[in-house]
Amino acid sequence: MRPPRSCKGGANMASTVIMTDSIACIPPELAKEHGIEVVPASNIMFGGKTYLEGVTITAKECYEFIKKDPDSFMTSAITPGFLVDEFRKAAEVSPNIIHITLSSAMSAGFQTANLAVETLRKESPGINIRVVDSKTVGGAQALIVMAVAREARNGTNLDGLVALAQKARQKTGGIMFLDTLRYIYRTGRMSKTKARLVSMLNIKPINRIADDGTAELVDKVRKRSDGYKKVIEIIRKDAGTDALHFVVSHADAPDLAAIMADQLKQEFKCLSMVTSDYSPVMGFGAGPGGLFIGYQPELK
Repeated sequence: MRPPRSCKGGANMASTVIMTDSIACIPPELAKEHGIEVVPASNIMFGGKTYLEGVTITAKECYEFIKKDPDSFMTSAITPGFLVDEFRKAAEVSPNIIHITLSSAMSAGFQTANLAVETLRKESPGINIRVVDSKTVGGAQALIVMAVAREARNGTNLDGLVALAQKARQKTGGIMFLDTLRYIYRTGRMSKTKARLVSMLNIKPINRIADDGTAELVDKVRKRSDGYKKVIEIIRKDAGTDALHFVVSHADAPDLAAIMADQLKQEFKCLSMVTSDYSPVMGFGAGPGGLFIGYQPELK
């Protein structure tokens, strides 16, 4: 569930409030440790009830709903008004706020945040909010946010943090490894009938987040073990270094995430490793068993 506001007082006190959305998949305890404010990216609808992602429902509960009846699992984006309220609360801590969103190529979250900022500027011109498009999602987005949060503790001002976020997104990679194509019809890219037929072939696609923030298919495998190897191969080629920070997010598959994390630790000089739940807002199309791997070198 959503952690209490963590940027007030103590070691987490910073001159700038660091915010992101729940698509970053940052575990609550880690958000609290880094002084990061995580706001819900979506409302979840199921069984005639509406939930707020990460606040009134957990990722695990969402995946249980998806497995039970995927066609009844629906999402709706939060409104600019909701974000205005969240920004107001954050401004009680500091008038300087950086909000790092998921890729604008995958969601309207970036645009929604900017609409909220425009509204707030009219009523509270003293509040200085900068919205940054991470051009990625999941663990890769988390790595960008955590890098900015660490720098904020050093006293770097808002402009400096925005510059770091922009630098970090150029050096941070993300890979999606799906266990099945059964649920892909929920994205609108394939009919339900075709998705069922394709899933019978046991094809497991591997996508990477491109520079423009879209997902592109880079390979597909039939064996999960081959997929782990391919993910490592892609990271090694893309990162250009063995020393990396990792975040492995899973769609209700902690055992698979643990295997992936162990293999990454064996193949790379692991600077840090975080495992987390993959946001069901993204995972409802990927389906249970999917993994998202974010990786980032030390930023200099």
